[in-house]
Amino acid sequence: MKLYEIEKGSRIKAETSNDKGKLGDFIIFNHLDGAFSHCTIEGTEEACHLSVNQELIKTGDYYELA
Repeated sequence: MKLYEIEKGSRIKAETSNDKGKLGDFIIFNHLDGAFSHCTIEGTEEACHLSVNQELIKTGDYYELA
């Protein structure tokens, strides 16, 4: 399944970090923004962006990157 096929608010398992260290294990899909998406890292205000064509696999109540 592609990112553009999932619902707003869906959780995606993806370990995230920045230059200060680990930020979290899940991101929340907010909306599409052209060829990319706007997502936030769960529990933070930090944004990240995935391609709308990113392949995902449904696992329980969240998705994983394929």
